[in-house]
Amino acid sequence: MKKILMIGSLVFSLLLYGSFILTGNGAVLAFVLLGLVISFICAMLFLSNK
Repeated sequence: MKKILMIGSLVFSLLLYGSFILTGNGAVLAFVLLGLVISFICAMLFLSNK
């Protein structure tokens, strides 16, 4: 579940960043940051599993 969430949030952030590059709409950057934070949290959860 964490793996799917991490990959999904990374893809979502990449798509939103691509739309930012094409349109220049700065309001999208908040959602890009949110997606990156979610994927970072999932990556830290992967590292904490032993």
